[in-house]
Amino acid sequence: MLEVLTQPVRFFESLRDRKPDLLPPLLVVVAALALSAIASQVSARLLPAVFPGGAGLQLAFALAGALVFGLILWAVGAGLLRLLAGAGSRAWEVYGWAWAPVLVLTLVSLSLAALMPVTGDLPPPPALTDAKALQQWQQEYQEVIAAAPVTRVQQGLSLVAALWSLWIVYSGLRVLAPARALLATGVVAALSLGLLAWSLR
Repeated sequence: MLEVLTQPVRFFESLRDRKPDLLPPLLVVVAALALSAIASQVSARLLPAVFPGGAGLQLAFALAGALVFGLILWAVGAGLLRLLAGAGSRAWEVYGWAWAPVLVLTLVSLSLAALMPVTGDLPPPPALTDAKALQQWQQEYQEVIAAAPVTRVQQGLSLVAALWSLWIVYSGLRVLAPARALLATGVVAALSLGLLAWSLR
C-alpha cells in the first residue's frame, strides 16, 4: 500500500509481471467507501437522526448507499479507462489501486469528524407524512453540515485525494499503456474533477 501511494511507477512495474488480481484493489475501494460513510455519520452524530430508526439505521443506509454508488462509480471509471487505454492497461486494477489515497485521507477525515463534530440548532425531523416540512428540514440539515468547519476541511481532503489518485492512474498507465496514458488520464481527470466540483457545490 505504501509503495502505490509513494512510488506508483515502481509498484505497477512489479505488478506488470504478476497475474491480474482484482481482489486487493477491490478491497481498497470497499474500505474507502465504508470509512467515508462512517466518517460522514460520525461528523453528524450530534445532529438529529434523519431516519426514525436512529443512528444505527442511518449508518446502515449510509453504508449501503456509499457502497452501491461507489462501486458503480468504480466500475464506470475503470470501464472508461479500459476503453481509452486498451485491454493491456489492466484498468480495473489501476483504477482500484488509485483509491488508496481516498482510503488514507478518509482515515484522517474520520479522526477530524471524531474531534470536530457538526453542531447546529436543528429540531427533530417532521413526520414523513408532511412532505413539504420534511423537505425544508432536510435543506436546513444540509446547510448546517455544509457550513461546518470540519466539512470544509473534508472537502479539501477530497480534492487532495482526487489529485493524488489521478497521479496514481497516470503512473500506472505510463507502465502498462504508455501510448495512451496522457489521453486516458486526461479524460478521467476531467470527469472526476467535474464530479467532485458538482458534489462540493
